[in-house]
Amino acid sequence: MKYTTTYKFLVLVFINFYSTNFSFGQTVTAIVDRDKILIGEQINLLLKTDNIQAVTQWFNLPDTVSHLEVVKRSKIDTIDIAGNTIYQQNIVITSFDSGHWQLPALTLVGGNNANFTTPPIELDVLPVDVTQLQDYHDIKDIVEVQQQTSYLSIILIALITLVSLIAVILLMRKKRAVAIKAPQLTGNLSPLEWARQELNKLKTENLFAQNRAKQHYQQLTDITRQFFHLQLRHKSLHQTTDEWMVHLQSLPVSPDTKTSFLQLLRLADTVKFAKYQPPAFENEQSIPVALQMVERVAAETDRVHPNHKKS
Repeated sequence: MKYTTTYKFLVLVFINFYSTNFSFGQTVTAIVDRDKILIGEQINLLLKTDNIQAVTQWFNLPDTVSHLEVVKRSKIDTIDIAGNTIYQQNIVITSFDSGHWQLPALTLVGGNNANFTTPPIELDVLPVDVTQLQDYHDIKDIVEVQQQTSYLSIILIALITLVSLIAVILLMRKKRAVAIKAPQLTGNLSPLEWARQELNKLKTENLFAQNRAKQHYQQLTDITRQFFHLQLRHKSLHQTTDEWMVHLQSLPVSPDTKTSFLQLLRLADTVKFAKYQPPAFENEQSIPVALQMVERVAAETDRVHPNHKKS
């Protein structure tokens, strides 16, 4: 019985993590290091050939497929072991949609137009676990009460609703009054130069080392919002994070740069509104990620509109 259980376990591991096509000793392999991730987490996909001397067409994996996004691709490495040529490539994949998704079958074309195909790989993307957040409160069950008609209760509810509506209107006006303002650029300072200057100041302040992570991420998002307003005339100064992220999706920058910046915005919201304390390495990477995004956007803008000056 013990050997039977061990055998079944090994078979399951092989089926879930190794998808290989065999043809006369020639093999192609697709391996993922995990089959379950949280939203926004990343997994590594290894594509590998063995004993295939000529490769006419490498595996074709789109940047976006079946709710999965390619973050980064390594170059295709060639390894020679005792006359056997091995080709391999590492691909980093993520997803921002929870659910059970399938990485489709991938096909490689070898010599003499021989096709080698890997079976699909099943992946589970799970919602973020917020049970460890201090201010997180689970949804309680609905408590049924006996229905009673009371005009006094109706009047009180109407008055409370009216007062709440007035309070919301006043709050919205207050928020508009303290909205982020666009900076006034002096001299020949460009939006990119201004953003670099402000990000360097923020780095020097080292706020997260003073247990002021919320202030760090607030200033970081304010700087990037102001840059996009100055550089592209985005409405980023008055948009919610979700509305802003929708506009950022259309920017012609590389998927890995865009994904890293979107993950940074999600992290910033979690820090500001859920009192989440990120680990040190995420704090240290926040400014380089933001700087890379604004530099790529500025470079693309200058490429498309070389004579267009921002004010």
